[in-house]
Amino acid sequence: MNDPIGDRCLDEIERLHRFFERWLGDAATDPAEFARNEPVWPSDFTLITPDGAVLDRAAVIGWLRQARGVHADPAAPFRIEIRDAAMRLVLPGGFRLCTYDEWQSVRGVESLRRSTALLEAREDVVLWRYLQETWAG
Repeated sequence: MNDPIGDRCLDEIERLHRFFERWLGDAATDPAEFARNEPVWPSDFTLITPDGAVLDRAAVIGWLRQARGVHADPAAPFRIEIRDAAMRLVLPGGFRLCTYDEWQSVRGVESLRRSTALLEAREDVVLWRYLQETWAG
């Protein structure tokens, strides 16, 4: 299906996770990069973590701000790989429901989160409205 809005949403999933990889994996990441990414989470953003905690925007932003370089390890670099990203549902108003697998390697230990995200494409930005992550491996 030809869906430029859906393509933007799938690109945003990759883009934001590249930021997470840098931010969490390198304590020297420029704080300005965080500031450039912060607007993608609107005031009503909700994250349900793999452990079932429900976090609002303030909790997510607060944790991320203090987590710069939390996984830094020159011997085993932090990695995130997005696989099987797909648009599942087209909704009016630029909304898309997407799924993806997020593989992480933290100090050589791999994990898999299977995620469902509700994204909203606006003219100049793709917003993350809702994200639910589930441990899958």
